[in-house]
Amino acid sequence: MALIVACGDSKKTDENLQQAFELHKEAVEIRQMTNKQMNELKANEDSLFVNTYQADLDSISRSLEEWDEQLVEVPGFEHEHDHDHAGHDHDHDHDHDHSHGEQTNLTPEQHLQVQQHLLDEIKAIAEEVNQING
Repeated sequence: MALIVACGDSKKTDENLQQAFELHKEAVEIRQMTNKQMNELKANEDSLFVNTYQADLDSISRSLEEWDEQLVEVPGFEHEHDHDHAGHDHDHDHDHDHSHGEQTNLTPEQHLQVQQHLLDEIKAIAEEVNQING
């Protein structure tokens, strides 16, 4: 009986980690699209646009850097996708590690919560960019 329960628990764990990985992939994809939009917005040289949105773009850039630093891989899925640093803007004015280290002390359920939080955050940042992008 204990063996059956243990197997059931590991399957549930795998499902939580699989779901966390799916959220991670979605978040990384949104991050890549947001980076592309930000690069296009930053390239706009219209003085009215620059005067109107420069502070907002700087704030969004800081939010993206903070998001990048929070990004963690899902254990067991580190090599399951081509992770090119999520298309991050590497012209940062500072150095930081893009290792996206695992947080092995988290339970599968906590990994799922972390990935959901990261996805929600990047969606909110992307919405700010979309509002500027019009």
